[in-house]
Amino acid sequence: MNSSNLNASPKPSQFATLFKRGPEAYGEDQCFREEGWHVWCGSILEDPKDGKFHLYYSRWPVSEGYDAWGTHSEIAHAVGDSLVGPFTYVETIFQREKNSSRWDAHCFHNVTVKAFGGRYFLYYMGNRGDGDWWNHRNNQRIGVAVADSPSGPWHRQSQPVIDVSPGAWDGLMVSNPTVADAGDGRFLMIYKGVAEGTMPFGGRVLHGLAWSDRPDGPFVKEPYPIFDYKNADFGFEDPFLWREGRSFYCLVKDMGGTLSPSGETELLLLQSEDGIHWSPSKPLQVLGRRLENRNGKTIAFERVERPHFFQDSRGTLTLLVAVKPEDPEEPSCNIRLVYR
Repeated sequence: MNSSNLNASPKPSQFATLFKRGPEAYGEDQCFREEGWHVWCGSILEDPKDGKFHLYYSRWPVSEGYDAWGTHSEIAHAVGDSLVGPFTYVETIFQREKNSSRWDAHCFHNVTVKAFGGRYFLYYMGNRGDGDWWNHRNNQRIGVAVADSPSGPWHRQSQPVIDVSPGAWDGLMVSNPTVADAGDGRFLMIYKGVAEGTMPFGGRVLHGLAWSDRPDGPFVKEPYPIFDYKNADFGFEDPFLWREGRSFYCLVKDMGGTLSPSGETELLLLQSEDGIHWSPSKPLQVLGRRLENRNGKTIAFERVERPHFFQDSRGTLTLLVAVKPEDPEEPSCNIRLVYR
């Protein structure tokens, strides 16, 4: 993706009118919190058998500090009777394994769960490190687990489903997986990668894609990155991918003005006909860092990230976002925003 795409006139998503209108004001019952934990990510499934909703999220102890998402995060599961909630914690699906030599023993994050063909696929970032934050970050890899029910049990693969490619644009680390059914018998994954470079940060932060005949892989990478703006060393992150008809759509977090007209951090909507060449969609701007609650108060957050939307069997569209309050003493949480 480059500046030559900016004048494209893409067909808008079927949700374009809702995105332009914005979400309904949210209530506290739409915020998922856990005492003593930072809550992040957020992905929902509806069980076709009993109609219950399953929320999968990342969490880590507040006592470890906010940045411990990269070293101490685990993936947990909560259940609710409706999208509004409340949701109740049920179990921790994957947690730290101190004495394990597995590649993902120490951290589970970036959770997103999809249903394909009557089975359920949980994609995540995992890592194993020596306790140094950058060591854990640079050992991030992408994994997948499979279940026959939203309630599990979840069986994760012994090796990453996406690993680094030394010498390539994703030679240092990979994370942020998102997957869609391509509609032609294949599955498309978009993921974030970092090139090898000056340590500990490494090189540019970019995104790439990979194809598979199965939702659990193996995936074959395209050789070149997408969303590649030459003036941006870290343009986007947190992609969320879906398909409508013959078009792909992807929500991304603009890190701060790469494509955002406001020049600020926002959630933007991109689209593609082939998954490889991407253009700004209509609308481009979907959500900023200020949200309105039911009391009529507009609240500014330090971070609004990890978009994931879900349409239930009644057609209600819910956008999940992870938020970090401006107050450093207040733990992060997940908010479910409703569009009608």
